[in-house]
Amino acid sequence: MLIALLMLAALVTSAPRSTPFAAIVAYEGMSSLAFHQVSIPLDCARWDCQRLSQLRVHAREDGRWLPHWIERDAAHQPAALWVKLPELRPNTPLTLTLRFDPTAREDLSEGRRVFEMFDDFGKPGLGYFRFSEPTTIMERSLPWETEAPHTLSVIALEREGYRFWGYYGLANCGGIGLARSNDLVHWEKHPEPLLIGDGERWPSVLLVEGTVYMAYDRDHCGTSHVVLRTSRDGVHFDPAYRVLVQPEPGIRNQNPNLFRDPRDGRFYLYWFRGGNEAGFWQIRVRSAARIEDLADPSSERVLLEAPYELAAPNMMVLNDEYFLSTEVNENAWKTRIYIGASPLGPFTLLPDAPQLSDNQACLFQHIFGDVMHGYICKVIGTTWVLQHRAADLRAGRLRERVLDRGVWVPYGEWAIRTEGAETFVIGNGMLRTALFGSDYHFEAKGRGEAWGIGVHVRTDAQGNLLSMLAAQVMPTRTLQLVAVEAETQRVLAETALPSDQAGDRFVKLGLRAHNAVITAYLADQPILSATLGAPPPPGHAALLALLPGKVAAFDDVRWRKAASGDVQVRLASAVP
Repeated sequence: MLIALLMLAALVTSAPRSTPFAAIVAYEGMSSLAFHQVSIPLDCARWDCQRLSQLRVHAREDGRWLPHWIERDAAHQPAALWVKLPELRPNTPLTLTLRFDPTAREDLSEGRRVFEMFDDFGKPGLGYFRFSEPTTIMERSLPWETEAPHTLSVIALEREGYRFWGYYGLANCGGIGLARSNDLVHWEKHPEPLLIGDGERWPSVLLVEGTVYMAYDRDHCGTSHVVLRTSRDGVHFDPAYRVLVQPEPGIRNQNPNLFRDPRDGRFYLYWFRGGNEAGFWQIRVRSAARIEDLADPSSERVLLEAPYELAAPNMMVLNDEYFLSTEVNENAWKTRIYIGASPLGPFTLLPDAPQLSDNQACLFQHIFGDVMHGYICKVIGTTWVLQHRAADLRAGRLRERVLDRGVWVPYGEWAIRTEGAETFVIGNGMLRTALFGSDYHFEAKGRGEAWGIGVHVRTDAQGNLLSMLAAQVMPTRTLQLVAVEAETQRVLAETALPSDQAGDRFVKLGLRAHNAVITAYLADQPILSATLGAPPPPGHAALLALLPGKVAAFDDVRWRKAASGDVQVRLASAVP
């Protein structure tokens, strides 16, 4: 897709830099584009770029926030605003409103929300704890289970020959069950459901002075809301329930998490409010001295808010640091974790987010002794399972960044390096994306003696390269566009690198594949193109370090959609 960024000098220079502006997007093509990415230039002379964390982008038709990402140049200055649009219709201009929201609780600049795939390899700083490899601990196995077990909340309760009692909900609305264990990995299910028939889901339990308190979703597939029940024996729960969060037509209230702060003994209720119908997703919290008083909304506040899926809050505290786990949907369900100095925040996103990817979500964090036991829902094939992953807390939080294996498949040695305030991946060989597709635009910043990027990458089961189209920066300071078939390489086009693109600094390189045309971009400008005899078969994309024994470095990797028509963006005058 060739994007013409036409600034038509319609900005009012005397207007305050915080004044909202309009961006008008026009598309000339044959058919509509769904969830397409467009770039809007940022001018810090007219925009208050110190406030970009408060930036919100709306489609004026419905006023909902749109996912966006701020691209920065080599000097780390804001250069462009990327926005993901739900729909672009041919010859039907779409007007976007760009404004600063002084009440914004979170910076929504998020590349993973905008692009089909995005990786900036995290940021410096302490991350979360290192997870062990996953173990599947629970699947659908009982006659009453209409769906697979999906969540697991655990208490230490030495009774009936078991040390740990776990309360699980199903992937849909089929009831709540009980499982018990002595090692937190092997579980024996109670044969009958504890609660069923009213859309029960997502239990969260606390043991307080011999009483088991359970908060859960009621009417999850209808007008979901949060209720509380109690039990003296852990099996039989009182018939009457207390409504903690009232039902609201058109708004979901679900995914409760009960938490007790060991510092002051106060109780907290976290839950998700919003949904697609509402157009927003919030993590909310209440606090009270007694668990029953969580029904009082007077302490309620919003912790996080986003225009996309943000749900499943779960709180854990260790050494006066509070870890708020959440789930998002970025082409797959993933787990992100925030840190704060109190149960009420404010919370900041940890490095390495997402901490879990590849449809690993709904993390329940439990500390027993020196180990954090995480219980996670995971899609395997076409069904959900419950998995267990442990973390040794004595090892401390991760200092090094970790390559996301849900996004990347490495061939050769690859690792993430931190230099000052920057993190990027270095390696030798090929680092292939897990994502697979046909027409797309793949780009990354790279540096090294010989490096490149590939599209339509195909490998066999052993990882041997079958075919690829690639843009390669060669030691001779030339750029080649090549086609690779097994061990045969054919140069399709070649040109000398501009002098300002030489040296050891990062260079932005892109490849656009559409039908039978392959185009290489350097610093966002088309530089080489070739037409193949036929469209290549679908494949992956990859980062390439081309010289054996010599590493190359990459950053800000993006995969976005390609379209046959031209998309134009112009900035209009201030929005009234």
